[in-house]
Amino acid sequence: VARAGEQGVRLDTPAEIEVASLDRSDGLLLLHPVRGLPLASLAAFLRSGGRVALADDFGEGEALLSLYGIRRERAEGEGIARLRGNPRLLVATASSRHPLAEGVSSLVTNHPAELRHPALDPVFAFGDGALVLTGAVEQGRLVALSDPSVLINNMQRFKGNARFAANLLAYLGEGGGRVLIATPTTRVRGRFGERGVPPLDQLRDALGELAGAEAPPLALRLFALVLFALCLVVAVSSLSLTTPYDGAAMRTPRGKGGGFGGRLAFFARRREHLAHPALRYGVELERSLGEALGLGAAPARGALFTALEDRLDPGDRAALGRALAFVDTLRRGLNAPGGPPRVSGRELRRLRDAGEAARRGVRARRD
Repeated sequence: VARAGEQGVRLDTPAEIEVASLDRSDGLLLLHPVRGLPLASLAAFLRSGGRVALADDFGEGEALLSLYGIRRERAEGEGIARLRGNPRLLVATASSRHPLAEGVSSLVTNHPAELRHPALDPVFAFGDGALVLTGAVEQGRLVALSDPSVLINNMQRFKGNARFAANLLAYLGEGGGRVLIATPTTRVRGRFGERGVPPLDQLRDALGELAGAEAPPLALRLFALVLFALCLVVAVSSLSLTTPYDGAAMRTPRGKGGGFGGRLAFFARRREHLAHPALRYGVELERSLGEALGLGAAPARGALFTALEDRLDPGDRAALGRALAFVDTLRRGLNAPGGPPRVSGRELRRLRDAGEAARRGVRARRD
C-alpha cells in the first residue's frame, strides 16, 4: 500500500460502488464478492480501458471469470509445494515476466482455488494450475487471483505476498485514476456506458442480482416487481418479439388503470413474481441465439439445437435444453389457476448460467 501511495495511486474503499461513476482511467479490486456482479457493466468498463482485479476462490466471481473463458477449480494440492509441509498453505511460483511479479518469486496461499485458460500464460502457478492470470480485454486489463487470502493482513507477513499486493494496487492505478476496493460487503451496481449495453445483458445482470440475493421473500417479490418493470420498458422501447406476455390473461383489467401503471398494478397482485422475469429472459435468450445463428428471432427448437451441435459441448447443450424446458413449463403454467409455478433464486441462477454459457459458445465460434 505504501509503495502504491508513493506512485501516486489514490485508494478508496466505499460502501457502495456505482459502476456508472467509474472513469476508464480507474481501477477496481473485487475481493471475494458474495453477491452477483453487474457483468455487462464491468465488461463495458474493461473494454473502454478500465482495469479490474478479481480476487476470489469460492465466491460469486465465477460468472465474471466464465465470461472470459477462465475456469475455476479447487486446488487438489498433489505435487504442489507447501509452506513447512502445511497442506493448507500451498506455494505458487512466478512463471512469467509481468509487473505483478516484479520482485516476487513466490506467493503463499491458504486453501486456494486454481484457474485454467487455454490461451493465457499464468503469472503465478501451482504446476499446471494458475493462481494469477492476466489478460487484455480490448483496451482494458483483467487480473484474476484465485485466493483472496493472499491479500489479508495475516498473509501479508510473507514478504512476497506484501510486495505482490503493492504491485497489484500500482498496476490497477496505472491509468492515473482512482483504485476502488470492493470488500465482500460492498455493493457493486450501476451500468457503465448504459446506452451501449444490450437489453438481454441488462436483464441478465438483474437476474444475477436477484438469483443471488439473500433477502426475505417479501423483499425478493418487490425486487422482482421492479425487475419486471425494467423488462416492460425494454420490451416496449426496443423489442418486437411476440412474447407470452401478449395473452389476454396478461392484460390489465378495466377500471384498474391502463398502460405501464396498470401492468405494474397487475403484477403487484400476483402471489409470486419470480416466474415472470425468468420467462422474459427465456424469450429473449431464444431470440438472441436465433439471430446469432442466422435462424431469425423465433427459431424452431429443433433447428436451434441442430445449429448448436458444433458450437456447444454436450454438457452445455443439455443444460440449455433443461433451461428451455423449464421456460416452457413456466409458459404453460402462465394462465393456470394460481399462476405459474414458483421460481426460486437457485432456479433463476441455473437458467441464467445455462443461457449465458450458450451465448458464450455462439460468440466464441463466430469470433
